[in-house]
Amino acid sequence: MAAQDSRPAGDAGETEELDEAAARTQRVLLITVIVLGVLLIIGFAIVVATIASRISASGEEAETAPVPQVAVTPAGEFEVPVPAGYTIRSVTGDERRLVIHLVSDRQPERIMVVNTRSGLVIRNLVLTPDVP
Repeated sequence: MAAQDSRPAGDAGETEELDEAAARTQRVLLITVIVLGVLLIIGFAIVVATIASRISASGEEAETAPVPQVAVTPAGEFEVPVPAGYTIRSVTGDERRLVIHLVSDRQPERIMVVNTRSGLVIRNLVLTPDVP
């Protein structure tokens, strides 16, 4: 005796519809996975590029609004205005910035940071005593 198929004859059409629906669902899932994978790769590339640009720019000084205007001569020399009542205690620097330590008898100490390329004062720090 041959084994008989327990499905009625009308089920063959339903099976084809289910196969088509399953194939359509698989195509949609495949497209979704590919699109999301591409978006993930693009997002990762953006994160890496952002980190790389921030690391490369970390050594550069962020230019802020200059406090006093410094006069630069055509020869590249510049004059840094020392506030009234202050004297220069020390000067240090490198190829990008010059740090000037200023002291006064009546006012708090100051540190001026000057950009050596432009001659602009990029930082003006006032050292105030910490009062408990």
